[in-house]
Amino acid sequence: MTSSADLWAKLAAAGLTAGDMPAEEAHSPWYVRVMLGIAGWLAAAFLLGFVGVGFAFVMKSQTASVAVGFMLIAAAYAVFRMAPRNDFSAMFGLAVSFAGQALVAFGIMGLLERHLTDAAPYTLLALIEAALAVVMPNFIHRVVSAYGAALAFVYACEVSGFHALAAGILAASVALVWLQEARFGKFVAAALPIGYGLTLGLIQVEGMASWRHSLALLLHEKSLLGASPWIGEALVAIALLASAWVLMRRAEWKPGEPRTLLGLAAAALIGLASFKAPGIGAGLMIVLVGFANGNRVLAGLGIASLLFYISSYYYLLDTTLLAKSGVLLATGAVLLGVRWVILKVVLPEEGTGA
Repeated sequence: MTSSADLWAKLAAAGLTAGDMPAEEAHSPWYVRVMLGIAGWLAAAFLLGFVGVGFAFVMKSQTASVAVGFMLIAAAYAVFRMAPRNDFSAMFGLAVSFAGQALVAFGIMGLLERHLTDAAPYTLLALIEAALAVVMPNFIHRVVSAYGAALAFVYACEVSGFHALAAGILAASVALVWLQEARFGKFVAAALPIGYGLTLGLIQVEGMASWRHSLALLLHEKSLLGASPWIGEALVAIALLASAWVLMRRAEWKPGEPRTLLGLAAAALIGLASFKAPGIGAGLMIVLVGFANGNRVLAGLGIASLLFYISSYYYLLDTTLLAKSGVLLATGAVLLGVRWVILKVVLPEEGTGA
């Protein structure tokens, strides 16, 4: 078994490294890190409780809430910078920052109380969360901030009458982040958590689309579906096709080859299936980019979302269970048929070892 020193020597001999081998970092056991994280949250809760009792006037003034909220966020940023690898400090900073964000949101909603039916307050919150996702030097914070920015953006689209565009824009953003992962370079530490946050936002938005459709049918209220209920899924299908095309080009598949045409046709069929079962296209896109990047977490999120969307479709109220069972059976048969064609017809030499 090759030791770290031997591996470093081989890399140095190949000219890939220079200097002495970095010292290995000592990591605390996971249970110690968990206890430190819990202690950080408790400490932050007691501190914020004390501040809340001593400065109750903050909650009575929207301007003061915004000011104190940004002060707490700035304090959390300082904590992250001073102790980036300390679990206690990281959890303490997270709790302080989340409390600050809650105060900022409370203040903004109060200051823009007359515009709650407009997109302005939610767009402002989305911009703040997006900025925090980029600036805050903490993985968990960036994931949560990107997720919050996605949800605020979706709600801004909702109140402005463009809710159908939200899923498509999020799907395009998710595909862009993960397909360009190798090009971020030194910014990958910020891009990855932002990608996870946007992915979680897309999964929730697509899940909400299924329940919106079911609720509209239950209440006999067509307005819940909007004027163009299929625009969002059409945009998601386009993002799925674009992702498949980029990955095929990356694998050096030529445009006129049968395997390329078959792959695009399969992606198009899945995109069409999303019109009746919202979320299928988005879930498959997440699985696709996850497997292409060797990211098991992302692929797992995509598989879990697919299971959720399929079960959601099964319990929609606009079709009988027998008909939906037939649709799911036919979809599975088509997918198995596509796999057989790929292994036996398109790629027979690779399929022999599959």
